[in-house]
Amino acid sequence: MDRATIRRDCTEAYDLAFNSVDTGLEPPTAQVDRLRDALSGHVRRLADAVSEEVADAAPGPLRDIVTKALGLAQDALAQPAQGGALDLLVLPQVARILLVMHEEPEMFGASPELPDLLADAWGPADAG
Repeated sequence: MDRATIRRDCTEAYDLAFNSVDTGLEPPTAQVDRLRDALSGHVRRLADAVSEEVADAAPGPLRDIVTKALGLAQDALAQPAQGGALDLLVLPQVARILLVMHEEPEMFGASPELPDLLADAWGPADAG
């Protein structure tokens, strides 16, 4: 997952949407469509990754935050396109939230990934 591309697309979409709201001018449809499609893909992949990463998290307030963020992602993806800059207001924020959860899953209750330090020390399972 290319985090720099996700961040760049989020910034571009959010700036474009707010510029449109400020000026009252709609951006080119092709640009809105491209960003909406890119952000939808980012949100889907991030939601899948976060869901997998925190699957073993214990119930509690942090797990509840993840569950709500994943629900927000589903809701945002289910919204029909409005065909303008308003399509770009929600997805960047959802992508940013999920990106933080993906980058720091332990903060949200996921078990840390620990290397199996003894796997090589013992050798093959059938030896000995």
